[in-house]
Amino acid sequence: MTLTYSLWLPALAMAATTLTTDLHMSPDTGVIDNDREITWDALLAPALPQPEFIAPQVTRENPPAAQSLAGTIPSIDIWERLRTGFNFPQQAAPSVQAHIDTFHNHPRHIEQILQRGEPYLFYILSRVEERGLPAELALLPVIESAFDPFANSPAGAAGIWQFMPATAKHVGLRQDWWVDGRRDIVAATDAALDYLSELHQRFDGDWLLALGAYNAGSARVNRAIRRNRSQGKPVDFWSLPLPEETRGYVPKLIALRAIIANPEAHNITLPVLANAHYFSVVETGGQLDLQVAARLTGTSMEELQRLNPGLTRSITPPASQHTLLIPRASEQRFRERLAQLPPDQRLQSIKYRIRQGDTLSTIAQNSQTTVARLRQINHLESTRIFAGKLLIVPISKRDENSGEELQVSLLSHQD
Repeated sequence: MTLTYSLWLPALAMAATTLTTDLHMSPDTGVIDNDREITWDALLAPALPQPEFIAPQVTRENPPAAQSLAGTIPSIDIWERLRTGFNFPQQAAPSVQAHIDTFHNHPRHIEQILQRGEPYLFYILSRVEERGLPAELALLPVIESAFDPFANSPAGAAGIWQFMPATAKHVGLRQDWWVDGRRDIVAATDAALDYLSELHQRFDGDWLLALGAYNAGSARVNRAIRRNRSQGKPVDFWSLPLPEETRGYVPKLIALRAIIANPEAHNITLPVLANAHYFSVVETGGQLDLQVAARLTGTSMEELQRLNPGLTRSITPPASQHTLLIPRASEQRFRERLAQLPPDQRLQSIKYRIRQGDTLSTIAQNSQTTVARLRQINHLESTRIFAGKLLIVPISKRDENSGEELQVSLLSHQD
C-alpha cells in the first residue's frame, strides 16, 4: 500500500512539507485513472460541496439511541464514544504538537473533513468497538483520505483506507472490472481492521509500530528495529530511523486524537453527527443499476455512489452476492419499491464494445446520454477511447427497443 501526501501550509506561508505515506506494497497498474489524488492541500482547502445526505429522523418513535451491529449504543454523543474508547498513551513529542498547531490554525477545514465522514464514522467506530480495538483507529481515514471514498494516491492507493492493489489482494479484497473492494466501505473497513490487528500482533502489541507498518510497510519497520537493536538503541517508534513520511504519519493521528479529546482548547468546533446507523446493507436479489436504485430510494445518484464507491460501473456485479448500502432513512421505501420492480427494469445500462471509428460523442448521441455521463460512469480521464475496449452505456427507451442504432455487441455480463 503506497500513499503520497504533499502537505502545504499556505496560511503559515511555509515551504512545502512533504508527507509521503509509503505503504508496504509497491504500486502496480491495477487502478482507475480518474480517481482523485489526495494531498494535504486538499485536506486543508475548503471542502467541495457534498451531496445532500438524508440523516436519520429523531422522533419519539425513533430516538437517537441506535442499534449497533453488536447491540444497543447508548444515546451519547459520537465524539464522547470516541473519547471513551481512546487507548493510545498521551504523547508530548514535538512532531505531535506541530500537527496539533496545524489543525488549530485550520479549524474550519478539519471540521469539514469530519462532517464528510458522517455516512461512515458510526459504522467504522462500531466495528472498532466490537473488536475491542482502540477508538483512535476509527479516525485513521481522516489521515488516509480525508474521508473521501474516491480518493486515489499518486502511487495507486484507493478508498478511505487507501489500500494498494497488492495489499488489497493480500487481505482478500475483490478487484475486477465490476468491483474495487478497496473502495467498498464495509469490505475495506473490515479488511483494514483485520490488517491492523495482524500488524499489532506482529509487532508484539505495539500500536504505534503497527501504524508505522501500515504506512511504511512491515519489512521497513523490521529493518529499522534490527538496525537500532544492532547499535544498542531503543526500538520504540519514536527512536526508529523510519522515513520522514512515516515519522509524520503516526504523530498526525495522535494530534487528531488530541483535537477530538479537547476541541475547545484547540479552537475546533466538532460537527454534530448522528450517533446512529447512517446506512443499511440491503440484498438486491440480482443485478441492479445505481440509477434505478436512486429512483427507488428517492435519493440522488451521487449519494448512492458515495455509499457504494466500490461499484466501479455503477451497477452491482453479475454472478455474485448483490448488496447495496442504502441510506437508513430510505431503506423501507427501497425495499417496497424493489419488490414491485419488473425484472426487465433493473438495468438501465449495457456493456458496449467500442468499434473502429466510434467516439464518445457519437456513442452519447446515439444512446441519448452525454459525454460527461459516459466519462463519469467509465472513469475516463479524457474523451479518448479505443476500439475493442468496453464501455458502460446508459440505455434509453429507444435503445431498449433497437440495439441496432448503436450496433452494440451485447456481451455476457460475466466478463
